[in-house]
Amino acid sequence: MTNHSILYKKESIEFVAVAKEYLVLLENAKEFQKNDFITNSLKMLSLLYHKVLFVAKIEHCDSNNDCDNAFIEKFVNEVHWSYFQNVISEILDEDDVFVQLQDNNIISDSDYMNVPLSELYADLYQEMGDLIGAYKTENEELMIAALNECHENFYSYWGIRTLILLQNLNNLNTKLLSDEV
Repeated sequence: MTNHSILYKKESIEFVAVAKEYLVLLENAKEFQKNDFITNSLKMLSLLYHKVLFVAKIEHCDSNNDCDNAFIEKFVNEVHWSYFQNVISEILDEDDVFVQLQDNNIISDSDYMNVPLSELYADLYQEMGDLIGAYKTENEELMIAALNECHENFYSYWGIRTLILLQNLNNLNTKLLSDEV
């Protein structure tokens, strides 16, 4: 299978479609009440996590071909990231709690970062935004490189962020539902 055919496999297309829907969710976040935003986030994040697991690993990616991640164009900048982090922080309000995150980039296994949930949302927005931005160019080499990077980053970066968000949003959703009763 060529790397270009991976772009058009059902699993890749479904993952990219869900990534786009995640962006839409955050871009429309101000329209939601907190409870609805959390419910939609739980659905979208679990689907995003599920769909990426089916994306095939892109073979033969090295610095001599079209998977060179060093040259991937970035579409989400710090201003975008900060905007979405602030929007989500406002929606979650007092529930934008700090959570412990152990990142693969941390030197020691016993070190953790403390980050608010809204930062995890923004980190995921950046990952998905860069992927979708590459797809919008319709440049297959850039699309392959972006899909490869997003897939690799799932295992080293954004997968754990998604799980931490899901766990905390599930707890928050349970709390909000019990408060309604």
